[in-house]
Amino acid sequence: MRYQRCLRLALVALFTLSNLGGPFSSRAPAISLQGSVSELETRLKLQYAAIEIEIAAPPSRIDHPSDYRDVLRAWQDRLASKFSEAAATAETLMQVDTAHTDVWRERMQTLRVYGKPISSPTERSVFGDGEVQKRAKVRRAPAATYTEEARADNVLGEVRLRLILSADGKVINIFPIKSLSHGLTESAMTAASRIEFEPAQRSGQMVSQFATFVYQFRKGDATPFIPRTVF
Repeated sequence: MRYQRCLRLALVALFTLSNLGGPFSSRAPAISLQGSVSELETRLKLQYAAIEIEIAAPPSRIDHPSDYRDVLRAWQDRLASKFSEAAATAETLMQVDTAHTDVWRERMQTLRVYGKPISSPTERSVFGDGEVQKRAKVRRAPAATYTEEARADNVLGEVRLRLILSADGKVINIFPIKSLSHGLTESAMTAASRIEFEPAQRSGQMVSQFATFVYQFRKGDATPFIPRTVF
């Protein structure tokens, strides 16, 4: 059952990334680079799918009652490694696909953020909601549009996004940790980029905070909510 679920997630991730727009769907590299760019794009799609599969199967305390912390750390390190590998591919694409340098740079930077190893809060500039004295307060969270393509095929489900509510009031480093096809992931990411909020505070200073937002599509536009668990 888990294998079938992971396989479905991989297929959804691949289909979604092919419909996110930008370089994945509209290429304009030099002809001499077409082959290498295409191969790199395919590699990155597979790496995104591998990340989503890994995220979908975190270790459970029930399955690892005696060594849960060690198993969890190994899973976190494995996940960070997958993000780092994808970031390296995005960096290469940034260098060879000069028509979309800005897009690949943004992808690379986002993947690098989530590819950093686990560290102490004193060594980071972005914090979890339990590491701040005052959490970021959402003022406005626009709904994500239910696309006509999804409506035609009766696509239902949720998109789950990991992102950063930055100290300067901007939403940055949006990454889909659970995707849907038919343009719904792209719709959710667009809506998330427009979230308005008051930044979190730590030690009396405004700081950046990690956050997760879920968009549930049920034959209509999806108003986001913050889940009780990240994954």
